[in-house]
Amino acid sequence: MDASPDTIIEVREELMVSPSSGENPTRRTAYFLKPCVSSIEESASDFLLPHSMFSGTATSNPDSKLPPKVRYCGWRSPQEEWKTWIQQMQPKYEYLWIKAGIDKAIKASTYEIPRKDELILELAQRWCSKTNTFIFPWGEATITLEDMKVLGGYSVMGAPVSSPLETHRRKETEAELVAAIRIFNSTKARKVVHKPWMMHFMKNESKVEHEAFLVLWLSRFVFPATRDAILQSVFPIAIHLARGTEIALAPAVLASIYRDLSLFKSNINSATSKCRGSLSLWAPFHLVQVWALERFQALQPHPHAIEQGQPRMARWHLIKMLKDNNLKLTLDSAGVRNGFLWRPYKNSSMDNESFGRCLRVCELEGMGCIEQYLPHRVAMQFGMDQDIPAMVARYKKDPWKLSKKQKDPLINYSQPIMDTNLCTALCASQPYVTSRYYDWWKQLKSGNEGDTIEGYDNYCLISMSNSENLSPASSGQVEGEASYGSPPGFTSKFKRVQVDDSAQEDQMTINELLSSRCFDDEVVGKGKALSSPESGVFPSSRVGDVTAGSRSKDVLRRSKRTMEDGQIENIVGEAKRVKDDGDEAKNKSPFCDRNGAPNMEGEGASPCTVNIACDLENRILMLERVVAKLKAAKFGPKVESIGAKVKP
Repeated sequence: MDASPDTIIEVREELMVSPSSGENPTRRTAYFLKPCVSSIEESASDFLLPHSMFSGTATSNPDSKLPPKVRYCGWRSPQEEWKTWIQQMQPKYEYLWIKAGIDKAIKASTYEIPRKDELILELAQRWCSKTNTFIFPWGEATITLEDMKVLGGYSVMGAPVSSPLETHRRKETEAELVAAIRIFNSTKARKVVHKPWMMHFMKNESKVEHEAFLVLWLSRFVFPATRDAILQSVFPIAIHLARGTEIALAPAVLASIYRDLSLFKSNINSATSKCRGSLSLWAPFHLVQVWALERFQALQPHPHAIEQGQPRMARWHLIKMLKDNNLKLTLDSAGVRNGFLWRPYKNSSMDNESFGRCLRVCELEGMGCIEQYLPHRVAMQFGMDQDIPAMVARYKKDPWKLSKKQKDPLINYSQPIMDTNLCTALCASQPYVTSRYYDWWKQLKSGNEGDTIEGYDNYCLISMSNSENLSPASSGQVEGEASYGSPPGFTSKFKRVQVDDSAQEDQMTINELLSSRCFDDEVVGKGKALSSPESGVFPSSRVGDVTAGSRSKDVLRRSKRTMEDGQIENIVGEAKRVKDDGDEAKNKSPFCDRNGAPNMEGEGASPCTVNIACDLENRILMLERVVAKLKAAKFGPKVESIGAKVKP
């Protein structure tokens, strides 16, 4: 009996909020990629996420700033002879390249991308091999099958790379290629190097020249595994492609990138200053850098304009990146004020069936590796809304031969997509996140630690107590207000006393004032959090060596203790000292000029740096206002308030 039609999109009405600030709440019909966590009664493992990745985002290894000796063996530059060979073969065989879906991928191999080692290292430090995603303070992102299709030109559709040669004629072609290999092995070199292979078939007429051409392309630019050597393992793939048979190269190439990113991250974590070995990466890592250039606006130089028929890789040919003195800050702050482009090429032409493959959870079969593909964790990269993603177990078998009775969301890669909601979802409005996702991610980022589950190393479990589990719709909150209760299955980390006007605030005791205004990652005022984009404050940003949030909290804790002991004299001096330290640090910051003003014209300045320079100042102003209220409550209105000196 045939399997039921596969659906990859879940449609339901939810309370959606802005992914960067949690504001602009709207209850509407939303489109999510399956599988999502539906209730707290689900398996506890569905709430797992890498917790260690949120400790400063980068690896905890203090020596990680010193990159290991990395050799990007898959980052190959095109030879002039290769460009000439393409020009010779294109008139005769381009129609077959188009039929096989590799025409743009072959053309993309003629472009050269200058490498930026610092950027690759920063991205590798944020890689999570458990989810195959990059973990940033503002959310998850990853390289997807859509990126492989648009940037690399590789086909998402077609047969697997492991497809055997079944016809007698195709096996004869393979035998002729093997005979050519033997000719080279009989020479003094005893191996087949790229350039001699290319020159041999360019100068001599051969019935298998087209296949030999594709063998070189696959060996050098798609699946490199040895230095400048022809790979006999790619012969069957080349023979299929030479006859216009479509092969799914996109999942195979993406699997190799996932594999090497995990290897790179593992090498960074284990490397020390005393023992730092070399690392060879064979995946085409230029696609990782181009992915970052397409999405992080602060990194973007002025790309070339694409002419008719050119692949998208042509935009970055021989273009050097902008100089950035603080790549870590650029990446970690990109989620604020649209610094990260979720849909950089949303207008690119892709049929529904190919795009559907990009949206579906599956496992990717590569050359000697199988990697998990979890697009539901980065739904906004496809224009979809984001909810808490469910965990997906590894299948660890042939992704093209999964059982039809499989209960997990993992299914056969080649199974047709029959999703009636797909076309509607593609035309959805600006993608948002659910209210519970926003609170869930905020708890993870703030370091909320829970129980751990055996078998999930470095993962944290969100608390699922049944107390205070009121959804925004059922908690009495009026839709459209700026503050919402905890989502189902999650409890608030802090209990806050909401203050709607200054009169109510003045009637609060000192302890209530401190507990409601000081001991949280954010201070809620006028319905907006200080860490929202509109306030210009980054919750985790650092200016110099001073962490604004932690310094403010320390001073306020000491202030509360001083009030209880009847000693108020040092509060004002402490506040001024913190402010002076902050001013000095700000003047030393690379984001400010000599006068302390934000420098937006220097090299490497990102669109968000002007807000960073104001972070410390905003928190100090808040501190001074609180101290003024403490003094007024202790000594009465006769005492001069330092709050009068603060700008409103």
